[in-house]
Amino acid sequence: ILTVDLNSQTSSLRRNRNILTKFITGILTVALILTGVAPSFADENNSGGGGKNAVVPSASVDWSDAPTIDGTSGIIMDAGSGMILYEKNARERRDPASMTKILTALVVLETADLDQEITVTEDADDTGVNIDLKEGEVLTVEQLLYAMMLYSANDAADALAIGVGGSVEGFCKMMNERAARCGATDTEFANASGLNTYGDAAHLTTAYDIAVITREAMKNETFRKIVATEKYEIPATNMSKARKIKSINYCLVEDEKTVTVNGVERPYKYEGTTGVKTGYTEIAGQCFCGTAKRGDTELIAVTMNSTSREMRFADVMTLWDYGFSKYYTYTATEGRRTLEEFRVWQGEKGKVAVGISEDMDITLNKGADSSGITVESSKNDGMIKAPLKKGDVLGTLTAYNEDGEVIAVSDLVALENVEKGGILSYIGIADENILPFILWLLSIAVLIIVIRMLIVRSRRKKKKRKKARRERNMRRREWEKEKNPFDR
Repeated sequence: ILTVDLNSQTSSLRRNRNILTKFITGILTVALILTGVAPSFADENNSGGGGKNAVVPSASVDWSDAPTIDGTSGIIMDAGSGMILYEKNARERRDPASMTKILTALVVLETADLDQEITVTEDADDTGVNIDLKEGEVLTVEQLLYAMMLYSANDAADALAIGVGGSVEGFCKMMNERAARCGATDTEFANASGLNTYGDAAHLTTAYDIAVITREAMKNETFRKIVATEKYEIPATNMSKARKIKSINYCLVEDEKTVTVNGVERPYKYEGTTGVKTGYTEIAGQCFCGTAKRGDTELIAVTMNSTSREMRFADVMTLWDYGFSKYYTYTATEGRRTLEEFRVWQGEKGKVAVGISEDMDITLNKGADSSGITVESSKNDGMIKAPLKKGDVLGTLTAYNEDGEVIAVSDLVALENVEKGGILSYIGIADENILPFILWLLSIAVLIIVIRMLIVRSRRKKKKRKKARRERNMRRREWEKEKNPFDR
């Protein structure tokens, strides 16, 4: 009887321990999940795969019905998606004249501060259109940019190139490198102003490249503000009185004069014009790159080597009319906002916010329904480890049409920095989770102690009950012996 009782107690104790072990394991797992340190395998296995498929056009583009333009080269591009809606000899290399200044402005804006002062040197070329800058005159980068982009001042362009790049040659190297990063692979500039009277063979680009450069430049809010400005006043300097300048982009400012567009006489001023730049030399002919926006749709139109000032504006207005009548831009996903969070290892944070750096814009035919468009995100293969920098590519966002075909792909990037974490981050506990993790551990420790005390108390009660039972049995046996003294 005693042996069976001991075995029963041992079995009960083992059951209690197993239950306690399972309970503690469960609590630890919950704690890890709640503090964000439990491994997440869903991220690792979410391949998505959208970006691996071939991208098909989001709109049906057919310019068989496109109007004729006077310029030798021309193009229409959706500024949002980059989709080409029409082109005419758009890949032929030509002299761009003062449309060069679009790239000059972009490089300056990305390199110098607006309030940086520049002293004009004798090397600043004042040939052609200029604002009569004087050697030794001091202006700010901002003032020179307005002079260059509104009035097309060549001396302002040279002053900026020398002041920012050290020399025109040095600045042109910066320009060509930036053009290549824009995707303008057929561009080579030898000056900052576009003044190319003698037809320098090293100063060439294409209508397509001008559109690509302009698309990139218009993402810069300061550039966009400058080229949309109608009038500007440069305050008096150390060597000149105040200068008042007005934009020579007729589509932006001229509402009194008219021009004939497709046989119809109409004002130069075009609804929704947002920029950008005219150009002319005898070699280049009349050129104009213009941007106009209606609703969420912004179009870039370029004409090169038109026969007259009037025709360069008429060409671009014709292209705008055509583009707006046939297409519109749909924003599938907004840029610069958190779309989701990816798990980060060995970092101060356990997760990083990810999104796309700019809007995912998709070009659609006028009248086409956008409701069938869906987007899907996928993380790059492997674990994401700190440190991370804002802008690091961590995955892909893919847009599909209603037939499941890929119509747009964007990089998913980190929207914040994540620094390297401490030693605990190497076992999956981010720095930001250390305090809550310790608090959970303390809570678990207290819980274990309480459970242990309850188990000990239970065992003591069992021992007391067992002892009391033995004592009762002994007393019963003694009583029975006293009751039957001869039963020995």
